[in-house]
Amino acid sequence: MASQCSSRCLLILFLLSSCLLLVSSFSLAKEAVLLGPFDSIYNLGDADSSLTSSAANHISVTLNLPSPQPYTQEGTEFVESGLNFATPGATIMKPFFFLKNGIPPPPQSHDLSQIVTFMKFFYKHCFNFHDCGKNKLLQKALIFMDQPGINDYKQAFLHGKSISEASHLVPEVVETIKNSVERLIKEAEAKTVMVSGIVPMGCFPGYRTLFPEGDSIDKSRCHKGLNMFAKLHNDHLWQAVLELRLKYPDVHIIYADYYKAFMALLKNHAFLGFKKNTLMKSCRGSGDGLFNFDMQKKCKDDGACSDRASYIHWDGFQLTPEALENLIDTLFSQKGFIFPEFKFGEDTAAVERHHSRNQRHVFYC
Repeated sequence: MASQCSSRCLLILFLLSSCLLLVSSFSLAKEAVLLGPFDSIYNLGDADSSLTSSAANHISVTLNLPSPQPYTQEGTEFVESGLNFATPGATIMKPFFFLKNGIPPPPQSHDLSQIVTFMKFFYKHCFNFHDCGKNKLLQKALIFMDQPGINDYKQAFLHGKSISEASHLVPEVVETIKNSVERLIKEAEAKTVMVSGIVPMGCFPGYRTLFPEGDSIDKSRCHKGLNMFAKLHNDHLWQAVLELRLKYPDVHIIYADYYKAFMALLKNHAFLGFKKNTLMKSCRGSGDGLFNFDMQKKCKDDGACSDRASYIHWDGFQLTPEALENLIDTLFSQKGFIFPEFKFGEDTAAVERHHSRNQRHVFYC
C-alpha cells in the first residue's frame, strides 16, 4: 500500500511540475521578447514592394518603437531608431547554391548581402566599429530576421522541384541562417536576435497552385506535404537556435513561430473578420481558378483588391496587412507562440535528441 501511495504521489508531483513548467513557459514567452526595453529594430528579410505593411512595422508598434526607416544605398544617414534592410525577393543562399542544385538563381539573388550591407553601414558611420561606441546601440536593439529561407524554397518550387527534392536543401539553408545569426552576434555584437520560422506554405494560394493534388489536402484545405516541409525547416531552425543559445548564453536568441501563429489565425478567421469563402483565395489575384491566382498572370494589372480586410492572402505568397497584423498579435499574445528563454538542461537535451534523430532522418512525401 505504501508503495502504491508513493507511486501515485510521485505521479501527481510529476503532473503538477509538468503543468507548472507549461504555464511558466507561456508566461515567459512575452517576457522573452520584452527583455529590452528596446530602443530600435533592425529588419532583415523579404520586402513586398506592393505593400507598405511589414512584420517589422507591426512588431515595432507592439513594442512601442519607431518603425524602421527604409535603407537605401545612398543618402541614408545613421538612424538610431532603426532601419529596414529588407529587399524584395531576398534569399539567404548564394547563386552557386541554386546552380549546383539544378535551380536557376533568382534574377537578383540577395543571399547574405543584407547582412553585409548591415555591417558596412555601421562601419561607415563608425570609423572604429568596436571602440567608438556606435555598436552599443545594438545592445538595446532588436535585430529581426523575417522568414529567412522561404524565398530560396519558393525559387526551387517555381522551377519544378518536388517537395522531396526541396527537403534535401533544408540542412544547408538552415546552416546558412545559423551562420548569419552567429555573424550578427560575433561581429556586430548583437544582444537580441529574433529569427522567424516559415509559414505553413501549404495554406497559401501560390503554393497550392503549384501543388494542386487533391488527395494531399487536409481538413483546413491546406496541402499536407507542403506543411510537412515547412515543419521540417522550422524543426531544423529551432534546433539551430538551441545550439546558438548554448554557445552564446548571454545573447537573447528568440524563435518566432510563424507556423503556429498562422494556423491560429486560420482557425479563428471568423472571429478576426476573415471570410470563410476567401481563406484560400488571393485578394490581389488574377480572378481565375480556385485560388484567384494564376502563376502566369501573377496579379491584376491594376493591383486592385476590394474588401481587403476580409482576405488573409494579398497575392499568392504574401499576407494582407490585416492578416499580417493579426499574425504578429498572435505571436505576442498569451498563447506563447514565441519560445521562452534559454533553459540549459532542456535545451542541451533537445540538441542531443536532434543530432541523434538526424542520423537516421529521411523526409518522405
